[in-house]
This record gives sequence, C-alpha cells and structure tokens, in this order.
Amino acid sequence: MITNKGNNMKLLLIGIVAISIIYFFTSQSSQGTPSISSASAQSLLDDEDYIFLDVRTLAEHENLSIPNTSVIPIEELANRVDELEKYKDKKIILYCRSGNRSGTGTTMLRELGYDAINLTGGMNQWSGITE
Repeated sequence: MITNKGNNMKLLLIGIVAISIIYFFTSQSSQGTPSISSASAQSLLDDEDYIFLDVRTLAEHENLSIPNTSVIPIEELANRVDELEKYKDKKIILYCRSGNRSGTGTTMLRELGYDAINLTGGMNQWSGITE
C-alpha cells in the first residue's frame, strides 16, 4: 500500500513538471512575436517607416480594410514574399480578422529577416479609419 502511494506521488510530480514545461514553452513562443495594439497602430498609418499588410482573403479585404494597405492572403504569403522585398527597410504591421493569421505571418516574415509586427485583435479590435 505504501508503494502504491509512492508511485501515485511520483506520477503526480511528473505530471506537474510536464505541465510546467509545456506552459513555459508556449508562453515563451507567444511572447516572442512582436505585436502592437489597434490604438498604437493607428498613429502609424501615415508614418513612412511602416506599412500595413492584410493577410486575409481578397474578399475580406475588399469588404473592410485599413486604408491604403496591400493584401497577400496568408495561404499565399510564402510564395509571394518576394513582393515585400522593397519593404525590407520598413516595419511591416500584419493584420487579419482577429490576429491569428497575422501572427503566423509575422513569425514567417521575421524568420526571413523582415521587421514584422502583429496587429493584436486584427480588424475585430481596429477602431481607426476603414475602407
């Protein structure tokens, strides 16, 4: 009976350690993607050091978008990244509907050497001017 309790404690301890490790690595990866809030990004719309890139579908972009922004759907971004070469010296703010697709795009572009930033909350939280 004592051996069984000892085994249960070991399993519990292993479980706690495993959960702690998983939490540590997932929180580190989400903190590693630079992001910007809607309020902060609005002030950068006319800043020539920044460009905004919509990674939603063309239909989503045509329905509602941040003014004067380009669109490259996330599904096409890897194959069309050469279109962004002219912006290599700028900060690229990526956006989508909620921030998930743009987070993926931000990570992808950063791995390719771009200064990419994810718009937190995407169009769902955008309170600035729209087209």
